[in-house]
Amino acid sequence: MATERVNCLLIGALVFCAAGLLFFIIGFSTPHWLEADERYQIQSGFKKLGLWEACFKDWTYFKDYNGKQYNGCWWIFSYEYRPIWQWLNPPWFLAIQVLMTLTLLLELVTVVLLILYVIRVFPASSNYVGLFATAIMALLSGIVTAICMVIFGTKSVVDRQWIENPDKNYLSWSFGLIVLSGFLILFGGMCLFVAGMQVRLITNYEKRPRQYGYEARPALPAY
Repeated sequence: MATERVNCLLIGALVFCAAGLLFFIIGFSTPHWLEADERYQIQSGFKKLGLWEACFKDWTYFKDYNGKQYNGCWWIFSYEYRPIWQWLNPPWFLAIQVLMTLTLLLELVTVVLLILYVIRVFPASSNYVGLFATAIMALLSGIVTAICMVIFGTKSVVDRQWIENPDKNYLSWSFGLIVLSGFLILFGGMCLFVAGMQVRLITNYEKRPRQYGYEARPALPAY
């Protein structure tokens, strides 16, 4: 019964983490974190921004004395955006890019380990330390994602030295997918933590010294 409960928790954790990873990859790779509201769009200016891509239409940086116009969508680190690279990539945005990349790697490792647990390549029923380690990776991914989303969501509204007219821009669906993935990976981490607690109780119970004769053994607590 306890082993079946652990298996159900592992499957639940895999579903949560795999869905979270899928949403994370989509949000990570699409340029729809921040978009200009169509109700206020003018002939030129900012259009949309992702973690790795920015889009403008006939836009000119006010500090560029050459008057270069930017059109279309380009990779943020491309040569096209070199004159405005420091403005387009402030330190806090660079930190988000680094943390999001590390989070993606953590989530990939978490999902791979979960698959190995579910198909019993790794014996989860006797390895609660591994379950706790995987749970920590999942929870850490969710926490880092939450921190990055709070920073980006706040800065995109209050930082008037960055994208112009922040009151006329809105957080779009790519940003929402990242937020959703953070919740899912946290739920998966919780399932893993409970599974680890359950396996630890089973392991400690089985290691108890056996006594001969009649002994009333208490039932395992249910989590």
